[in-house]
Amino acid sequence: MRRTSERGEGRVANIIFFGLLIAIGLGAWNVIPVYYEHYDFTDKVEEICRTPVYKARTPEIIKGMLMKEVQERRLGQWIGPENFEISTNARNRQILLRYERPTKVLPGWEKIFGFEYTSEQPLL
Repeated sequence: MRRTSERGEGRVANIIFFGLLIAIGLGAWNVIPVYYEHYDFTDKVEEICRTPVYKARTPEIIKGMLMKEVQERRLGQWIGPENFEISTNARNRQILLRYERPTKVLPGWEKIFGFEYTSEQPLL
């Protein structure tokens, strides 16, 4: 039996659907590592913020520890010493991190992702 009512009108819609699907996949491929690296680094910032006073007495030592991690993770082109604000009082330490990271989401579309993170931990 032959169907005479089918004319193949769904082909253009399928092409558009798969084009959008590929664009979304490529965008995710480019953006997910940016967020992953940020959250992975903030875990290390938390750990450094918990460093006891006898190991790191001054903010410069803390900043040195942070910059060592920045270099190991190859984030130096986006994060520098000026991106950290470190404050310590008798009871706690606070590290504030602010930076921007431009990323090419799709060919011809670059977006600047702004990140801000605050870690506050009690001193031991």
